[in-house]
Amino acid sequence: MSQFKGFANVVYPTDDLQASVAAWTAILDQEPAFVGDDFAGFTGKGVEVALSSAPWVDHPLVFWKVDNLEEAREELISRGAVPMGEVADGSLAELGTAKITNGDPKTGIVDVGAGKLAVLKAADGNLVALTS
Repeated sequence: MSQFKGFANVVYPTDDLQASVAAWTAILDQEPAFVGDDFAGFTGKGVEVALSSAPWVDHPLVFWKVDNLEEAREELISRGAVPMGEVADGSLAELGTAKITNGDPKTGIVDVGAGKLAVLKAADGNLVALTS
């Protein structure tokens, strides 16, 4: 896809955020830049690693950096990907099948302050994450 500019970060799933933060603090030899209720992120030295206990993060998830998130999202949809959105229980659902509680209910795009993110499901069932 011409929109991909490289990897932005990798999000690893965790059932125990506190234990995972401790493990990755030791692995990376640095404290996390952010720790929330279900998410923690480490940045620096050209590496961005995140941890999430959100139910929909059940495999490592690679976020692709794009300049224009909306265009990249539309391009993926035109190639068979299905846009997803986060619902009340923290899981993902195909847009139009459930009430979206985090992000734009029409697009699934989430404004994260310094940028935006979107998650789509590829035809093979894998999740594709975009960030700008």
